[in-house]
Amino acid sequence: MYTVVTHDGKFHGDDIFGVAALQLRFGVENLTVVRTRDAARIAEADIVLDVGGEYDPARRRFDHHQNGAPVRENGIPYAAFGLVWKEFGAAITGSDTIATKIEKKLAQPIDAADNGVSLYTVNEQGVAPALLTDVFESLMPPIGSLGNPDEAFLKAVEMAKDYLERVIERAKAKEVLRAQAQSVYEAATDKSILLFDAPMKRDLFVEYGDVNVIVFPDDSREKWVATVVPAGEETFASRVYFPESWAGLREDELARVSGIDGAIFCHKTRFLFIAKSREGVERAAREAK
Repeated sequence: MYTVVTHDGKFHGDDIFGVAALQLRFGVENLTVVRTRDAARIAEADIVLDVGGEYDPARRRFDHHQNGAPVRENGIPYAAFGLVWKEFGAAITGSDTIATKIEKKLAQPIDAADNGVSLYTVNEQGVAPALLTDVFESLMPPIGSLGNPDEAFLKAVEMAKDYLERVIERAKAKEVLRAQAQSVYEAATDKSILLFDAPMKRDLFVEYGDVNVIVFPDDSREKWVATVVPAGEETFASRVYFPESWAGLREDELARVSGIDGAIFCHKTRFLFIAKSREGVERAAREAK
């Protein structure tokens, strides 16, 4: 049994996800979580995060509030979750590759928020994104209420652990898809349109500059999908588009305009076409320009 100490009072995304990661690494049943700032209890703990003024992974101390606390090469300072993930992420996921992806996708944004580093610019409408950390920190009892912060913290940790498990599961599934994508790509003669016998993700093909459209059955296996490849990472633009005259049309009207029997739907932004048959979506794929 390990005693994990983090600070009491208001909780944040980094201590929530830091403890959640430790639960995944060592098992919920093997950890006792204590929230305190008492120096004696901190000294006795097996693992300490986000309190104590010390970063020493060999002794399992993961604070970031002291002078000289670690900062990533890209300038984003570490917070408790990032430091814990740096030490245990590969063991938790079973993969250096997946641990690195989650470090970028999840740990860096959470650490940035805790350190007051903004990752966005508010648009001209004055609208800012809702942050993941806001969801978990909303469980903190309001000031003046009779809620128990320690109980609320454990509830937030439970939610974070469930979320982190799903992120890891999806990342592992995506790596399987990535291998399938590479295999089909390498075997294809015409690489501009790739055909799959199972559902596939279009963003996996950004790195393949000669792929424009992928074709695959949907999850139900009752319909077929043709979708164009994004023009790059983190963009809504696509390399090619389905004809403008198809945009937003459905079923009979889409079949009439496109000349494709069994046509079901073309997204209004022209990145997605769905039909009843593989032949139908293959025809649509050849029309994307």
